[in-house]
Amino acid sequence: MVFRVKAFKLFLVIFCIGNSYAKSQTFVLDEMVAMVGDNYILKSDIEKEFQNLKEEFGEKELNDSLQMYIFNNLITSKILLYKAQLDSIVVGDDRVESEMERKLYFVMAHFGGDEKAFENYLGMSLLEFKNKTKGKIKEQLLVQEMKNTVLSNVKVTPSEVRKYFNDLPKAKLVPIPASVEVAQINMSPKHSPYSEGYAKRKAEELRERVMGGEDFCFLAATYSDDPGSSGKCGELGFFKRGRMVPEFEAEAFKLPKDSVSKVIKSQFGFHVLRAIERRGESVNVQHILIAPKILNSDLLRTSEMLDSLIGEIRAGKLSFELAASKYSDDEGTKSTGGKLTDPNTGSTKINISQLDKDTYLSIKDIKPGDITDVKITTGSDGKQVFVFYKLISETEPHLPSLDTDYLKIQADALEYKKQKALEEWILKHKHQYYIKINDRFKEAPELAHWFKK
Repeated sequence: MVFRVKAFKLFLVIFCIGNSYAKSQTFVLDEMVAMVGDNYILKSDIEKEFQNLKEEFGEKELNDSLQMYIFNNLITSKILLYKAQLDSIVVGDDRVESEMERKLYFVMAHFGGDEKAFENYLGMSLLEFKNKTKGKIKEQLLVQEMKNTVLSNVKVTPSEVRKYFNDLPKAKLVPIPASVEVAQINMSPKHSPYSEGYAKRKAEELRERVMGGEDFCFLAATYSDDPGSSGKCGELGFFKRGRMVPEFEAEAFKLPKDSVSKVIKSQFGFHVLRAIERRGESVNVQHILIAPKILNSDLLRTSEMLDSLIGEIRAGKLSFELAASKYSDDEGTKSTGGKLTDPNTGSTKINISQLDKDTYLSIKDIKPGDITDVKITTGSDGKQVFVFYKLISETEPHLPSLDTDYLKIQADALEYKKQKALEEWILKHKHQYYIKINDRFKEAPELAHWFKK
């Protein structure tokens, strides 16, 4: 729930760099501006990233000199990529596909799982998007692997953290914005046994209709609760082991071609599968999903359960932390007593501007120690979730100090040390590789170091 809006924007910036599908962008005739080994950088690569950053942070906050900074970073990335290729670092297709699906799952949630809405936004089909993006994702993974190898031994000690902070010009210290510590308990409504029984009977009925000769495609399009496949006759496309939930996967890989499965149950509901084809360790199937429906009575039962839980916490009969570990459905916060954390530093102190809208609106009018009433929000999977929060503490804007902001300063010091280590590695190794930069950039001071022998 935290960082959802900003992370989504940043995801699009990162995910779209290097592809030419952004509908709002037009560029002048392209040209190659640099070559590193067998890998080249186009003028449009710089312009696209610059344009994406403008859209993310606003034109007033950026200037044209940033383009040379972007150019520098692209050259560095291409060196790391080339080194990874020379060292035969392997990023398997499974990992590329997994990363692709992970990112797609994240972004599709913001379109309510509606594939057509996402395609309309992109201006191309999902398959075209995957084909355009797959190569870029593989490059990113190779660069990251090489960078991890180069920086694997870089650590920061407490004395280095103190020195880093003490060396910062005090007159130029940037105030740390207001922050809060927030904990949450959320619960997804559970369907009733009646709803589950109805879904199972419906799936069995549809299987009987398939076995009786009715068209699987028509039945999937008409009845399946899987929006990602129902419009494609229930077809999922080829996938390997480890991609689907165990019950579904086990059935998919043992079905003979053109045969229809029995009704199987998974965490998503009840499935009927039809095997299309198997190629080695990959299989393609059609399926119909009948998901048990959440009824109004299920929503009411969940709301009453949480209201009772809030009552016990407010009466001091149960601590919020224990209640979160026992009852919350959010696996990411159960182990922290419900506390939200900053993914960059691990700190429980979170910049208010990084809270998503739902969280901020829930806590903005309460005091530290208070608990909100139950709210209904939408989870990352597009389904309804009941949630309530506890505001643990709030911190006013202040200048950073080691006493109050150690974790943030530690993270900054480590990042600074890694950046210096990477620069030293590039300085040491850059002359070992073929690097050709367009001569018209010789006068750019930011790029002068690349031209030095």
